[in-house]
This record gives sequence, structure tokens and C-alpha cells, in this order.
Amino acid sequence: MIRGSVFSLNKIFSATAVGACLMLVSTPSSAQDDPPSQAGRLSIVYGTVSIQPVGADEWGQAYLNYPVGPGDRIFTDSDGRAEIQVGRNYVRFGPNSDVTFVDANESAITFGLAQGALHIRTRGLWDGQSLYVQTPGGSTTVNGPADFRVDVYPNEQTAIFTNYGGDVYISGANDFGMDTGPGQALELVGTNPAYPQWLQPAEWDDLDRWSERRDQQIAQAASFRYVSAELPGAEDLDAYGQWTPGTDYGDMWFPNVPPGWSPYHNGHWVDHAPWGWVWVEDEPWGYAPFHYGRWITYHGRWGWIPGPRAEHPVWSPALVVFAGGIQIGGGGVSAWFPLGPGEPYRPWYPCSPRYVDRVNISNIQESREVHVQKTYVNIVNVTNVTNVANIAYVNRSVGVTAMRQQDFAAGRPAAQAAVHVDPQQMARVQVLARPQAVPTREATISSPPVHPVPVAMTRPVLINAKGFAVAARPKAMPAPPPVKAAPAPPQLPNRTVVSPPPNVKMTEAARRAMEATPAPRPAQQPIPNRPVQPPVPTRPVVSPPPPIQHPLPTPSAPAAKPPAQPEPQAPVRPIDRPVPTPEPAPPPRPAERPAPQPPPSRPEARPEAPPPNRPAPPPPQPRPNAEPAPKPGPRQPPPPPDKNKKPEKKDEPKPQA
Repeated sequence: MIRGSVFSLNKIFSATAVGACLMLVSTPSSAQDDPPSQAGRLSIVYGTVSIQPVGADEWGQAYLNYPVGPGDRIFTDSDGRAEIQVGRNYVRFGPNSDVTFVDANESAITFGLAQGALHIRTRGLWDGQSLYVQTPGGSTTVNGPADFRVDVYPNEQTAIFTNYGGDVYISGANDFGMDTGPGQALELVGTNPAYPQWLQPAEWDDLDRWSERRDQQIAQAASFRYVSAELPGAEDLDAYGQWTPGTDYGDMWFPNVPPGWSPYHNGHWVDHAPWGWVWVEDEPWGYAPFHYGRWITYHGRWGWIPGPRAEHPVWSPALVVFAGGIQIGGGGVSAWFPLGPGEPYRPWYPCSPRYVDRVNISNIQESREVHVQKTYVNIVNVTNVTNVANIAYVNRSVGVTAMRQQDFAAGRPAAQAAVHVDPQQMARVQVLARPQAVPTREATISSPPVHPVPVAMTRPVLINAKGFAVAARPKAMPAPPPVKAAPAPPQLPNRTVVSPPPNVKMTEAARRAMEATPAPRPAQQPIPNRPVQPPVPTRPVVSPPPPIQHPLPTPSAPAAKPPAQPEPQAPVRPIDRPVPTPEPAPPPRPAERPAPQPPPSRPEARPEAPPPNRPAPPPPQPRPNAEPAPKPGPRQPPPPPDKNKKPEKKDEPKPQA
């Protein structure tokens, strides 16, 4: 770590650096070629969780704050659980779940579930944006706030979609489509054709209760008063620092850190498509302040300045300036420091001018000291070398980290591999368009998984919203799914069939299969378009995870006390991380969840056993709607006729006119 030395940037850029910057930014590109404006955050990691990054043919160990991009695949073991945040959307996995973050752009966020269970809470999407969850049997489409769950049983070729709130549309192959409302559960068996039927929503399990607790914690986060509601990780800032509104740079957040701490020092670099080098901070709160906003030292403390609340925040792999041109022991050195308020961010990956403007404007806050420009393309797209060389970076002398290029290329921890550069060497430092280090395999997968992942390495094939088969990866080529006879609907535990959907578009084969299996009717049917309260569980309840133990804020500036939440995995590099201890009593696999079975049907004339210390009720009669019969007794002779009683006259038919 380098502190206290003057980091002069008045040297003119080298021709190579300028040419690279021009090539990256000024190359004509459409918005479709831009990297996604939103990335996912691996915000909860419990137990054994593995990840297969996009483009990799092997699995590695997943860890907290990992930036999840399009094509990343995650698997939770029998003791595992995880959560991904994408903007205001929260995707929570149960155990034994094979999940892919398929793609993300301004019109769609797409997840894939090949097996296991997902509980999805969508609090808000961008205008014109939809959220899709693809499964081997069908896909969901959500266009607004919603709360729903998806379960996939691969051995039974079954997918179940349960709607807890909002409007969730289910589609499948062969033009199948069905709207679901709150309190409804739809099952799809097979793929092409698919056998659809309504189910009674299952009782809540540990995944649903954990999701509800997370929703409460996020809704109560005080940090959303100062940042955009779409900023992932903002709910973690409450317990690890304090907000100071109305500074010279606007609202600022100050972390509770030890003396000598600086941003972009306690973490490591990973090689991740489509951005290239991406920073991962080790602190549990270290996501939002390292992919959004700006940093500055203010009255002797490092403070983070978020972007404007009204903007859609555009995600960045790291808001830093790279520098080089130093040699130590015959090897090159890579250096970087955080961008300050109002300073332009130069992407080191291909992008359009529109992207350059949006990634800067959405992360710079207007204040007494900073004015937000209308465009940053002319600043980033260098045409005048002298003007660029004279940019005054406020953090160039106080927040620099340097390490050997071979350590940078291998993704080693920066705090352990940092080197000291004396002031004479600093005079030769040049600002670079991108890091000079060439990534190695360790920069993509730094640690193998704890256990072998029990799924095929090839990407699963899913059904998209238009009913086509696609591989679980970005921009996969769709194809018509093969026609395959739908299997008989399986008898799943804790699942009660209500009826097949009315007026549903089905193939003749699926209709014949539906008619061949009469659907039993439960005692109570879900009411369409009305929320259903979760029933009281009658099976043994799985112990919830322990709450997070947050460090207390400093007494001088108390912070809002967050509610109890599941404890994320410790922010340790996976290469230094011990094997996680399994949670006690992990939630069971969805396909094997123990659940009470409905009581067996009884003959109507067979009485039930009376409860203890209570007289037995009278036996039921063969005709439930008939009057109760008199008790049997001694036969009595009929009474003698009354001689004084006149016979009644019968109504005679009136003659017709």
C-alpha cells in the first residue's frame, strides 16, 4: 500500500494508452453490444455453494459479494442456500438447486432453474423490462412487483409455479399459456406436450420463511433514504457505518474501518466476461460502494458518495484509475486508485458512447463542489492528450494500491501482495486505459468446490417464454423442443391436485392424459385472485438459520438497528477460506420434503373415533341430507279412526275455457 507520497499525473499519456482508450470507447457500437447495465450480487452464501462462471468448463467455490454476470451458474448442495440481488429483484435458492443467471439487459432479466427451488421477490423493474424464470417444462413472465416460487423436480419431469402475489404468466411449448393470480399454484408435467393442472399451494417451508425475513430486513433499511432503491447491497450499510447528509459533496456514508484503511485494497481482481477485470471487496458490506458512486477523504475519513437517487444506477466492475510504467526486480507493477467526486470513469471494455454517458451520470451526485456534465464522451474519448494529462485526481496521493503484475494476473489478495513504490518511481507512473496483466486460470476460478457438484457440466436445456428450447447461457439459439409423450402426473408429497385449468390450450395427447387421471378435489379450493395465507405447518419445522451478528456502530453516530437476518458467509478469500460448517438441520430438497399426507377417504357410514373424554357422536346415516330417523322402540297399534272428523275434499280439476 502506498500512502503519503505525491502521485504526479502530469505526465503525458503514452501513445499506446491513448490509442487503446480511443479504440475501446470510440468504436461504433449499438446498445445491444454494451455490457449489461445491471449485474447480480451474490449477497447470501450458506453452506456449500459452487459456481461455474460463464465460459468456464469447471466449477469453483462461490463466496460473498461475487459479481454474478450473464451466464454464471450456481449450485447449492444439500446444506447450501444462496441469494442473488439484481436491482430490486431478489432470487433465493433452496438446497440442491441448479440456477443460472442466464442474461440481463434493459428489457429482460432471465434466470434458469434446472432443479431445486427458487423464491423470487420482484419489487420493481425498469420501464418495459420483464423478469423470466425458465425451467425444463415452462417459463414465467413477470412485468411488475411480484412474489412467487418455482420448484423443479427433474426426475418427475415436473415444474410447479406458486403465486404469492402479483401477476405471473406461465408459458410453455406448443403455444401453452396461462395467467396465475395470488394464491394459485400451477403444475406442468412434461415439456412438449405439457400436462397442466392446478394444485393447492403447499404450506410454507424454511425457504419461504427465510425469504419473508429478508424482505422485512430490506424494507426497513435506512440507507434507502440516501441511495437509489435499485442499489444492491444498500441494506448492509446500516450496520457498518453512518450517513452524513448535506456535506459539500452531498449525502455521504462513512464506514467503520480501522486507521489506515483505504478503498479497493482489501480484495482481489477476477477475470469475468464481458467486463474483463472486476474487483471483489472482502468486507461483508463491500459491494455497493465499489461498483457505484465515488470515494473521497473528508475531514480525515474515507467517505462514499452515491449517485443520484432518481437515476437507474449503472453497474461498473470497479470505479478506479489504472496506472503503470513501474519496474520492481525486473517485473512490471500494476497500480490503481479510486475515482473521486465528479471524475470521469473510463471503461476498459468495449462499449458505446451512450453507455459511457450513463455509467458516469448515474454515479455522480450533483453538489456544491461537483457539477454533473451532460455528456462524458468528450472527456473519456480522448482527442486532446494535454487536457487529459492535466486531470486532477484527488485520490492519486492517498488511495493508491500497487502489486506485481503476476500477482494481479493470478487474482491474489491485494492486501497481502501489495508492494511499496518510492516517490522517484512514482514520477514515472502513467495512467493506463486498462491493466497490463494477462489473466491466468486462477483469476477466474481461485478455489475448487468443497464437494463435487452432482450435475452435468453441460448447460441445461430450458423452455423460454416463447416455448422454444434454449441452453442456459446468454444469447443461446432457440430451437423447437422435441415432441415427447407427457408422463403420468406424479404423486408428489404435500401436493394436492385441485383441477386442470379451464379453457387451456392443450394438445390432444395432453388432454387425453388429463382425462385418464381423474383429479381428486381437496377439502378447500384456492380462491382465484385472492392471497392465500400460509397454513399452519403440521410437520417438524426446520430450525431457521442464526441471525447476523452486526458490529455495533460507534456511540457518536448511532445507526439504525437492522432486524435479524441470515448470516452471510465470512468475507474471506476462497483460497484462504476453511471448509464451511454445515448448518444444523438443513432444509430438505424440494423433491423430498416431508409433508403431511391428506387423510384417507372413509366410507360415509363408518363413524369416526370419538376424541378422548368426550361422548361418541351418533353414527352417520346413509342419506346425509335426510331427516334423522326416530329411535326404535316397541311397536304400537295404530290409533282408532275419529268418527266426528269430516273427510277432506280433494281439489277437482277446473274445466278449461
